[in-house]
Amino acid sequence: MDHKAARRTFLVSILGSVGGWLAGSGAAAPKAPTSTRASEDRGSSAPRGPDPQQRQVIVNADDLGFSEEIDRGIFEAHDRGIVTSASLMVREPDAEAAVRHAKDRPGLSVGIHVAFDHRRRWFIDLQDLNATERELYRQLDAFVRLTGSPPTHIDSHHHVHRLFNVARLFLEAGAHYGVPVRGLTEVVYVGRFYGQPEFGRTDMTKINVDALVALLRSLGPGVSEVSCHPGHLETRSDALYNREREVELRSLVDGRARAAIAEEGLTLINYREYGRRVRAAGRGASAGCSGASIDHPPQYQHGDLRVSDGGGRAGRGRNSA
Repeated sequence: MDHKAARRTFLVSILGSVGGWLAGSGAAAPKAPTSTRASEDRGSSAPRGPDPQQRQVIVNADDLGFSEEIDRGIFEAHDRGIVTSASLMVREPDAEAAVRHAKDRPGLSVGIHVAFDHRRRWFIDLQDLNATERELYRQLDAFVRLTGSPPTHIDSHHHVHRLFNVARLFLEAGAHYGVPVRGLTEVVYVGRFYGQPEFGRTDMTKINVDALVALLRSLGPGVSEVSCHPGHLETRSDALYNREREVELRSLVDGRARAAIAEEGLTLINYREYGRRVRAAGRGASAGCSGASIDHPPQYQHGDLRVSDGGGRAGRGRNSA
């Protein structure tokens, strides 16, 4: 399917699903989506996607490729802990090494963590949508060159893909590659496992093992993505989210987290598995757009930008690793 055809197909899908979400937006918590098609499928033997009554969780580590210390932490959190997926920053100097190490771990799915800044030095004006789109696809092309395959999912540094107007570009990219975009599909994004609830204010109680266990126990039916930022201590002076990464890592490899997963009947999956299941059910992985809610406010609980109006202008907000 060419790019324009993919765009048309996807926009039809998302408009229908968003309409359904808006109609039910008064609910206190996200519920598994229902549809006429789903009702019809109950009586058939056709392949199905993820069971909406099961509790499945993707534990995704952001910032792969950012530095050697962070990469070591991410791979340790996968090898010894509960991390199943990671998001690669293709512009960073450690990206190639990270890809080599990731290929030794077939259980780790790798998506893209699109970045329009380098350590808070912005090189793209997000109000310039043409430049933003060009850079988005440049990074996606770089990902394919580095890994030899499309990303298993798409997200972004500082959650910029949630900005007005910019979000549309990411949705179209997701449709083009047939992969989900964080927080904009039926996979419910859970972002509260983060050690700086406000910029510059560290709260380690948000990322200790007790917080992680409580978060895991709170997950509802369907597929959830829990984001994390594990790593080892960076020596550079401009690393603003640093000690927190080590605390996250300790929590993610703590046996109590895996025990909670078993006790709750949760199933750990990665984005590659999720994509296979929805494709087997005859749906594109990008098309499960049910208006899945994000469990922190739209001012970016750990994003560096927040939407200030409908014109794409952004103001300083809370910080992200």
